[in-house]
Amino acid sequence: MAEGPDRRRVARLTVPRQLSHPERGLRNVRLLDLGPLGARIEHLEPMRKGVVCYLDLPPPLGGLRVTGRIVWTGVRGSEKTLEGDRRRRHQSGLEFIGLTSQQQTALATALETLKAADDTKERMPPY
Repeated sequence: MAEGPDRRRVARLTVPRQLSHPERGLRNVRLLDLGPLGARIEHLEPMRKGVVCYLDLPPPLGGLRVTGRIVWTGVRGSEKTLEGDRRRRHQSGLEFIGLTSQQQTALATALETLKAADDTKERMPPY
């Protein structure tokens, strides 16, 4: 199936699972990708478009806390629980808001960490 045009203003980097610890907050989320202007997260509970929230980057990415606004959200699949029930998996896009210069610098460092991890992955033999 053909995908539509990418509406992002800046490219994002995929966050490897080993670097994506759950957020330390009221909702557990998994950070899927990260860019200088926003991020994509996966979560089990629905979120509403327009909601402002905090996102704590995982410790391997500096543990930075940023403020974001949900710009899109939707169901992206489901999974079976140990009890045999099915639960929905949601994904949401966050746009960062109100970043200070210190946060921008820390975010740039986190993106360099991801870029280095991606470069290392590309050099590994495909076995």
